[in-house]
Amino acid sequence: MLTVAPSGDGATGEAAWDSRGEHVLSATAALAALEALPDDSPAAVSWGEGGSRTGWFGEAWLDVDGDGCDTRNEILARDLSNTDFSREDGIQDVAAGRGRGAAVCPDATVWSGTLVDPYTGQTVSFQRGQDTSDAVQIDHVIPLNYLYAHGAWAWDQRTRLLVANDPLNLLAVDGKANQDKSNCGPATCPAGSTETGTWTTATGPGWWPTNTNYRCAYAQRFVSVAAAYELGLPDADKQALRTALTDCAAGGDGDVSPLARARALGTHVTRTVADHRSYVWVCAAGTALVGAGLLMRGYRALRDGTDHLRSR
Repeated sequence: MLTVAPSGDGATGEAAWDSRGEHVLSATAALAALEALPDDSPAAVSWGEGGSRTGWFGEAWLDVDGDGCDTRNEILARDLSNTDFSREDGIQDVAAGRGRGAAVCPDATVWSGTLVDPYTGQTVSFQRGQDTSDAVQIDHVIPLNYLYAHGAWAWDQRTRLLVANDPLNLLAVDGKANQDKSNCGPATCPAGSTETGTWTTATGPGWWPTNTNYRCAYAQRFVSVAAAYELGLPDADKQALRTALTDCAAGGDGDVSPLARARALGTHVTRTVADHRSYVWVCAAGTALVGAGLLMRGYRALRDGTDHLRSR
């Protein structure tokens, strides 16, 4: 589990909390860390049973390091260029905007800037405002619902609060790309709810950035977060990450081939059937019905042939 936590002065052991985003494992190191992860620890019930996002991980973008600025503005300041920290005309640096920001970050509110979105490769303009802020959103690389579904349900509240605001687990991204990703990992997504009897912690097909130039960085960061918090992953996600990182370590771009995707999906289906006996009975019943149908067709063909010979 995470061994450092933010203190009141913003420091976390040997490294400042704000610099944790730089501590991404190399492809080779991520492969080793992936194999060392604990077994998956799937949640028995959906996170709605405990209050969903707020109930499990606290209010969004809290100032966990006590430096006077909320997490969202800190990540925007880190990931955007041409960043403007003042409402005055022109681009003002952070010093010019000191004391003029919103209450959540009075000394470093990001009012506008430019994002080169890592997930799509597109350039997105950001303008703070009720109708414009969503153009750039802060993504949890390992989504909160996914974290909950695979082990965070058993963590203490402080650890969950940290992972929800950890710069290692956060990226400023295109708003639509963030919505498309939803709560998915590379090969699976938690879905459904306990209330409706549809809860599952791992259903396909998962999600990867459309920007193939970022897939290695995405896989490395995903595993870096999982390793930092000792999070278990479903086998299908581990296999997808293993395939990508192996390619990355060999100098490739980590683009998962259609064959690898098919194999990952096949593995997921096989495990799902094996883990749910009811599926086995359904499959067996279906096979029996198909077999019976084929036998009936064969019998009818034989009978029709016999009748035809008799009529000659």
